Amino acid sequence: MHVGVVTVAAAVGLLLGPLLSAWVDRAAPPHGGSPVRRSVVIGLLTSALFALCAYRYGGSATLPAWCWLSATGIVLALVDVRQRRLPFRMTAAMTAGGVVALAVAAAVEDRWTDFAAALIAGLAGLVIAGAVQLAVPAHTGGGDTALAGALVFYLGWLGWAGLVQGLLLATGLTAVVGAAVFVARRCWTASFPAGPSLIAGTIAGVLLA
Repeated sequence: MHVGVVTVAAAVGLLLGPLLSAWVDRAAPPHGGSPVRRSVVIGLLTSALFALCAYRYGGSATLPAWCWLSATGIVLALVDVRQRRLPFRMTAAMTAGGVVALAVAAAVEDRWTDFAAALIAGLAGLVIAGAVQLAVPAHTGGGDTALAGALVFYLGWLGWAGLVQGLLLATGLTAVVGAAVFVARRCWTASFPAGPSLIAGTIAGVLLA
C-alpha cells in the first residue's frame, strides 16, 4: 500500500472541491443551497475517489488518468442530475485529459499496445452509441454518445476482461436505477439521468480491475 501517495491524492481531491463545485455551478446553476456546503461535499467525494484510485494504482503512471476520470465524472454526474444533460465540452474534457494522461503512462511504462486498445475501444463505443442515438433519438443525445465513447476508452486500457467487467457494472447499475425509477413512478416510460450510474459503474470497474 502506497500510504504517502494515498494521502497526497486524498488531499489534492479535497482541495479540488471548490474548483469542481464552481465548474458544476457554471454549467448547471443550482436552485438555492449553500455554496460552501456543496464545495465541501464535492471535495470529500473527490478526495475519497482519489484515495481509492491511489490505493489501487499508486505505483502506476496511470494514476493521473483515473483521478481525472473521477473528477470529471463527478462534475458530469452532478450536471446530469441537475439538468438532465451531459455537456459536450465536459465529455470532451474527460476524453482529452484521459488521452493525454494515458499517452504519458504508455510512454513511461511502454504500454503502447494498451493505449492503442483503449483508442480502438473508445472509437468503437462512440460509433455504437452514435448508431443507438440515430435509432432512438428521443432517448439519447450527443452528450450520451460522447460519454459512452469516453468511458469505453478508459475501460479499454484495462484489457478485454477489464472492459467487459466495467461495461457490465456500468450497464447493470444503470438497469438497477432504471428499475427503481419504474417502481417508484409506476411508469415504463419514466426517464432518469443515466450519466451518474454509467460513470459510477465505470469507476467501479477501474477500481476492481
